[in-house]
Amino acid sequence: MGDRQLVWDDEYTVRAHEVAGHGRASVAAVCNWLQETAGNHATHLGWGIEGLMGQGMTWVLSRLHLVLDRAPAWRERVRVTTWPAGAQRLFALREFRLAGDGGELGRATTGWMVINVATRRPVRVPEDAVAIGRSTPPRALPDEFAKLPELERTDAERSVEVRYADLDMNGHANNVSVIAWSLEALPHEVALASALAELEVDFRAEALHGDTIVARVQREEGPAPAFRHALVRPGDGREIARLRSVWSAAAP
Repeated sequence: MGDRQLVWDDEYTVRAHEVAGHGRASVAAVCNWLQETAGNHATHLGWGIEGLMGQGMTWVLSRLHLVLDRAPAWRERVRVTTWPAGAQRLFALREFRLAGDGGELGRATTGWMVINVATRRPVRVPEDAVAIGRSTPPRALPDEFAKLPELERTDAERSVEVRYADLDMNGHANNVSVIAWSLEALPHEVALASALAELEVDFRAEALHGDTIVARVQREEGPAPAFRHALVRPGDGREIARLRSVWSAAAP
């Protein structure tokens, strides 16, 4: 495998525009760091989106599971460590650990698919990705990526329209925008004053420029604020994404 780094680190400093109402890094900021670090490592390993596009293929994020012990503060330095962890069904697995000035912040696991651009159908995970997973650390957050629960009712909903600013290099809404839309239907006190403790996302369909997307939410029973989310395109009834989020009562 030559001089390729099987475990990769990137560092970020929490900037003012990445801080949410509770005074710490927003969910979108954390998810953007994961995406950026994953792309940097994939390029280093020879699996970057630029090379795949030349072969008529691309990466798409299908599943995300993030657990945060603490959201980093404004101007705090954050180290994101990532490594590939082989394959599970059609998913190429990629793991993450996040650390700040005071130690570990959280961990995440993701499932990616290689998609044929012309057919929009998944293809087999590259054998190189499977092989490297035998030489990297164990998964940071073991998850079989089972189906997330459906909403049994709708407690609140909000509509958004897909903007040009939401689009990625694949021409559809990027995964961080999808996550941000889901949070629009949360209760005001949760969205502004609580900190994310856990997030699970199942990205199920593309959203394109001009689409109207309805974000629906259902609060689960229990002591901690926990919610089921569904993003639906009313035009054809497709479910764009299904999510589950858990929040701390106050920012740590």
